Amino acid sequence: MSRLPVAAVLASFVLVFATGAEAKAPPDGFRLCGVSACVSLAGNDAEAVAVSLFYGAGVTFIGPTAVPSDFYVLRWQFANQRPESGYYIGDSRLVRLFGAALGGSTSFDAAVSWLRPSPGALQVLGRLSAGIKPMPAPTITRVTVGGRPARDPASYARLWAVGSAALPAHPVGWLRVRMTTVAQSPWSDSLTDVRVSRRGGWLYRDGTFYRVPAKFAARIRARQSLR
Repeated sequence: MSRLPVAAVLASFVLVFATGAEAKAPPDGFRLCGVSACVSLAGNDAEAVAVSLFYGAGVTFIGPTAVPSDFYVLRWQFANQRPESGYYIGDSRLVRLFGAALGGSTSFDAAVSWLRPSPGALQVLGRLSAGIKPMPAPTITRVTVGGRPARDPASYARLWAVGSAALPAHPVGWLRVRMTTVAQSPWSDSLTDVRVSRRGGWLYRDGTFYRVPAKFAARIRARQSLR
C-alpha cells in the first residue's frame, strides 16, 4: 500500500499523543518555536490546533513531499506523559508528527506521519509563526546510500520532491539513504526513513512509496549527483 489508512493513523495519534485524555483538550506547554523564540498556543488557538493535530479534525494525510525549507518546532506535553515535539513547515503548510503508525505492508513501518492540518489550524499556525524567525532551511552536508558516501550531497534534497505515490511493486530489497545536516530537521532527524529500491524505480519516504524514473533511481544507487 502506498500510505496508511486514515483510521490507522488517527488511532496511532490518539494512542501516542493523547492517551488518558478524557476530552479533546489542548496539551500543556503548547508552543511554536523558531530559531530563538517561542510563542504559546492558548485559548481558542490551542484548541483549534490540538483538535486538528491530535484528534484528526479536518486533517489530510499525505506523503512527505516538502523539500527542505524554513520550519518551526511544535512542543507540547499531555498530562502524565513525556514532552513531545513535531515540525510545522510553513511554505508547504504541512506538519510532521512522530509516532509509530499502525498496520502497513512493508517490513519497515513509518515512525512519523506527514499531514495537512485543518484550514482553521493552518490559519492559527500561519498567524503565530509570522511573529517569529523560523529555523533556516537545512543544507545536506553528507549522504550515504547503503552505507557508502554519495557525491554532491546537497543535490539529494531532490529526493523529497520526486515521484508519484503508488502501490509498491515489491522490489527485491532496499538501500537506506541517510542524509546529514548541521542541525536536526524534518528531513534529517533520527526517525527520517528514506530508501531506494535495489532494482527498478522506487523510493520510500517516511511511510509512503513513490514511483520514480528507473534511470533516476539508478543514479541514487550509484551515489551520483542528482543535479
